[in-house]
Amino acid sequence: MTRTVRNLLLSAVAASVLAMAQPLAAQAPHAIEVTVDEAACTAAPTPACTAELALKAAAEEPEGWAATAAFEAFLQSDPDLGARERWMARYEAWAKIATVDGIKERIVPVRAEHLARKGDFAAAYRELGLDQPQPAPLSEPSVLILDEARSGRVADALGRVDRLVESDSRDEIKLELLEIAIARAPAEADAVANQIKDRFTRRMAQALQAGARGDMVIARSIDEWARGARANQTAPFDDAETARRDSWDMVLRGAVAANNLEGFRKALAARPPFNTSADAESGSRILRVLMREGRAEWIRAFGPALRLPPEDAVSVDEDIGGMRNLPVASLVAVAEAAEATGRSRGAVIDTAVEMLIGRGAVAEARDLFVRLGRVDELNRVTFDQERVGVVFETLWRAVVGRGPKEAVDAVAARITSEGAKAYIARVDGLATRMRAIAAGTKGEEPADDEWAIMLDIAIASGDPLLMTKIAASMKDAGLRSTAFVQVTKNLWERAAR
Repeated sequence: MTRTVRNLLLSAVAASVLAMAQPLAAQAPHAIEVTVDEAACTAAPTPACTAELALKAAAEEPEGWAATAAFEAFLQSDPDLGARERWMARYEAWAKIATVDGIKERIVPVRAEHLARKGDFAAAYRELGLDQPQPAPLSEPSVLILDEARSGRVADALGRVDRLVESDSRDEIKLELLEIAIARAPAEADAVANQIKDRFTRRMAQALQAGARGDMVIARSIDEWARGARANQTAPFDDAETARRDSWDMVLRGAVAANNLEGFRKALAARPPFNTSADAESGSRILRVLMREGRAEWIRAFGPALRLPPEDAVSVDEDIGGMRNLPVASLVAVAEAAEATGRSRGAVIDTAVEMLIGRGAVAEARDLFVRLGRVDELNRVTFDQERVGVVFETLWRAVVGRGPKEAVDAVAARITSEGAKAYIARVDGLATRMRAIAAGTKGEEPADDEWAIMLDIAIASGDPLLMTKIAASMKDAGLRSTAFVQVTKNLWERAAR
């Protein structure tokens, strides 16, 4: 899912539910049934036993957030679909007896998300009470409808809009469904477009379809209509130029959805350049899609059109998580294409580097960071005030964990930033301390942020024994549970790779 049903529906399904990641009133330890030999798991860790250690630690955490976080992480990440059913059953059994405010209500959207992830959307709608003749007024179905469409069930999703969505939002949802249909079920696109009733939204739908076909005659006629409609004050645009940009953005999005690169290039040539503050949001949205889908050639085509004012910048952090699933070669290609985006190149490269680290491709991330000039940029800026500094911290923990020492030293030798050098020294000291803890010499309890750095180093090493020992050494139950969740997810991901 691009956005979890849980995140958007939790407040709608139960407005009184407190976010579980926030501190709650202290409760008694929670009874979570766990069967695990901790000593045996620490000596020979497997995902099955480290997951149990996460729940064992969560049972000792008094506020309940660690248990909810662990169960929900396993529900989303366990590659064994049968095991996900068992996680759901255990989560529900625990929720029935847990003394955590709002947990019984929280289970409802979590279960709906689980059902949707399995493809059982009918059951997900039932779970949320959206199958009733009069759906619950607080329920927000749009995310579930769009996820159903993305799964390939465009016709089914379309049939739910008029019944479940407020009348003033229906055409907007249908326009999003049309974009999905162009990408995933082209034969159903016309049926979606024909159900859009609002005049202006129908024009935007025509622009989407024109972009999909690469039909610049229709696209230009919509451009003329948009400017004329604004001049007559009959269109919901701020001004004529905004009207032009909005319609051309739809043409571009249609080309992207249909994978029509030639049509995309034609639309870029016809659209006014992305050179105003008003262009930042739409430019960012298009760039994120191209990055998320690994379209390096498209980024090279799009980059020269990004001419935002100096005070504006693209935002590539939102809705980008799917990029992590790209092959390593595609992530490298996206980073290499960033040169075409001008001032946006750093954001594109840094995001690709973070995704490579997340995939365990530390050597590729390190080499890109150096080869594409991010070390030089790091040395020029104030370390703790720029995004490149944050990315370097993430990268450096992974580089130290993965090694080899010669590669670590080669990058360190190129660093002149005082802030970065101080961070290198800190990580070096914590790496030494991590090895001592793994060998059985802990000493004073490290601070939470120190544990976080040591765990990152251990996970980057790829050594299950080391990362499990570090997680097991944490005194705080909540921190220990979170660490074992990270270890478990890493072991699953490594097995999949």
